[in-house]
Amino acid sequence: MLVSVIIPVYNCQRFLKNSIKSILDQSFKDFELICVDDGSTDNSTDIIRSFSDPRIKLLEHGINKGIFEALNTGIDVSCGDLIFRMDADDVATSNRIALQVDYMRNNPRIGISGTLAQFFDGNLLNKPVSNEYLKPSLLLDCPFVHPTVVIRREVLIKNQLKFSGYLEDYELWVKLSQVTEFGLLPEVLLKYRQSENQFTAQNFERREKEADLLRVRFAEQWLNRKLTSEEISIVILGTLPSKQPELKLVESFCKELINNNSWGSKQATLEVVKKLFFRNYFRSKESGRISFTVLKSSLLSVREKFNLLRKSKFSLS
Repeated sequence: MLVSVIIPVYNCQRFLKNSIKSILDQSFKDFELICVDDGSTDNSTDIIRSFSDPRIKLLEHGINKGIFEALNTGIDVSCGDLIFRMDADDVATSNRIALQVDYMRNNPRIGISGTLAQFFDGNLLNKPVSNEYLKPSLLLDCPFVHPTVVIRREVLIKNQLKFSGYLEDYELWVKLSQVTEFGLLPEVLLKYRQSENQFTAQNFERREKEADLLRVRFAEQWLNRKLTSEEISIVILGTLPSKQPELKLVESFCKELINNNSWGSKQATLEVVKKLFFRNYFRSKESGRISFTVLKSSLLSVREKFNLLRKSKFSLS
């Protein structure tokens, strides 16, 4: 089984050598490494050319087109049955490809899977969750660390799917949720580096707006209908509405999500929907005080209601 590893490259000369080396030193050897330079103005292409390994393919855009264009260019020329993502400033463990190939072989119904990732200071970026939790969690956030992902080529080709948009990973996962199964290998197989532009206010605001649009789209897929303006206010998490919906409406919407569960595991869906309910509760006018709406809610366990009671004031709302 030939594997294609795709690294989009843009001005990554500081960390690129170690990233490429971590792939070339893999215990699994049957792969091609496709480096797509997206108009770098530093020495990134010279670093790539300094490696003499015949498994490396260098493609050059000439101008900066964006990461999703670089990924699609790599996919278009790839030959592997499995397409691995890798970023130019991250480092893969030496057994990453071998373990993920085995995982995909042993789970033929899974079309996309990821792993755990670790910051270079040793802290985990994500936590292990059940496979059943991954799809419904798209309602809250992106369920995968993008550079840990492997996708079956046939799933992309058959469904004519490509990366697109500012949040190229999140958007593709939403589309894939309709056509294949998700999986998570609960092992740390990548050391992840946060880029500096992730922390700019302008970049963060744009990402949150795009993420909110994808959350709404996913909720509409889930319910197979358009959301009302009030329901959109419940779903969006980054751009807070000026007027927060009443908790009774939030509870009603959450119950509809549960009743229309198509992800297999009711418990996993309930876990996701509870998080949505609590996020709305803690940003509502009733935050910090308990109400009849919360006490009567069938979404919450007795323990959860008791914990809220201990921390809150009581209200007759």
